[in-house]
Amino acid sequence: MRITIEIDSKNELEQLSALFETFKISTVKVISANDMGTIVKVSKGDKRIDPKGLFGIWANKPRSLENVRKDAWQRNSPVE
Repeated sequence: MRITIEIDSKNELEQLSALFETFKISTVKVISANDMGTIVKVSKGDKRIDPKGLFGIWANKPRSLENVRKDAWQRNSPVE
């Protein structure tokens, strides 16, 4: 399992390390943002896309929350 924790200062890193030591957690790997290699850049979305086509997608088949839950539970049940 991998958990990512972003820390802004060295003081916060020291505090987090002390916490891990308190709970005897020794399997911690610290990676600097500089060591990560490729940093993913977040770009703004394409504002030219018109979302109006999604409106009324279930207009001819209205759904209640109970129906959505019922369908979801049936879909996740094992197939015999």
